[in-house]
Formats: sequence, structure tokens, C-alpha cells
Amino acid sequence: MLDLDLIKVILVVAIASSIISTALIQKIKEMINNKKALSIISIVVSLIVGFVFSISFSDLSWQSSIWVGVITYIGADAIYKAFEDKIFKSFGSMNKNVSVPIENEITFEDSKDEI
Repeated sequence: MLDLDLIKVILVVAIASSIISTALIQKIKEMINNKKALSIISIVVSLIVGFVFSISFSDLSWQSSIWVGVITYIGADAIYKAFEDKIFKSFGSMNKNVSVPIENEITFEDSKDEI
């Protein structure tokens, strides 16, 4: 049986680490012009950033942290969008009505303060 809660945590951590990884790779792109070297560096940077970010800021095991690194390289945003309707509750299906009880309603009275 799939552990959907673990998958959710891995995807959320991978999304956060992919933002850092993408910014770092863009900085590296400015220094390196070789596309083959850049793709290898991109894989290594994504794996390292995803793994270290996961170990540092979550309570995931090292095996799950390796998956965070792999998903960071693949593209966490694309994977999140693919699984959004299957694992996560979409925002469209959430109830948007919010009611405030009458006793908690705030009323403003016109008052004239004299100076």
C-alpha cells in the first residue's frame, strides 16, 4: 500500500528545494558554456541540494531524502501538478463560504470626539 502522506511530504520538500536548486543552477549557467558539463552539474547540484535541504529542514529518512533529490532534478512542480488531483485536495473543491456568527459581528458607531 502506498504511503500517501509520505509522498505528500516528499513532494512539498522537493518543491522548496527545487526553487533553491534552480536559482543555483542559473548562477552556474552564467559561468559555464558547455552544455554537457552543465547537464551533469545540474544533476549533481539538484541531488545534493534536495538531499541536504531535506535532511536539514525535515524529519525524512535518508532514503526519502534521496527521493527528494531525484524529484528536485526531475522537476517537483511538474510532478506536483500531475498528482494534484489524485493526492492533494484541490482548491476548487474546498468550501469557499465563511460565516461569521452575529454575536461576533463588529459594528462601528459614529462618535464625535470634541477637541
